[in-house]
Amino acid sequence: MLCTCFRTAETKADIAVVDPVEVAAAATQTDEDDVAVRQLELFRVGFRDLIYQLLIHAVDLKRGSLIERLAAKDILSTGERQQIREQKKTEAKLNSLMMILRDKSADQFESFLATLGETGQQSVVDLVRQALRTIGQTGRNPLHIFDGKMTA
Repeated sequence: MLCTCFRTAETKADIAVVDPVEVAAAATQTDEDDVAVRQLELFRVGFRDLIYQLLIHAVDLKRGSLIERLAAKDILSTGERQQIREQKKTEAKLNSLMMILRDKSADQFESFLATLGETGQQSVVDLVRQALRTIGQTGRNPLHIFDGKMTA
């Protein structure tokens, strides 16, 4: 590394001479880091959307009175339960539930999965948990909104 420092008496400024190859190498590393961060972010968004789509297509709201059970366990507030019930179509109800779940804590999401299992939908729970284990995301809410975007 070539680094020479000068101190001038008149301006009392430090001047550094740096090897341009090191500057280019540092810039390249920063670019590579930026690309890696963007790729990770894209993966996280894709994974969240995958879990969302799995739940939208596999969860049966009527089975075992899922919404009522979630409300009884305080996973859903009275207002959230009402918001879901106001929807006319099942798909809209499911979408509303997923939008509500994205703002819940990891513990609340885990309680949702446990409740889902109690309603006879253990295969869905197993798929979600296996996916979380596979990518090392256990202990997190995979629907958690972290960038303001959600594919509906």
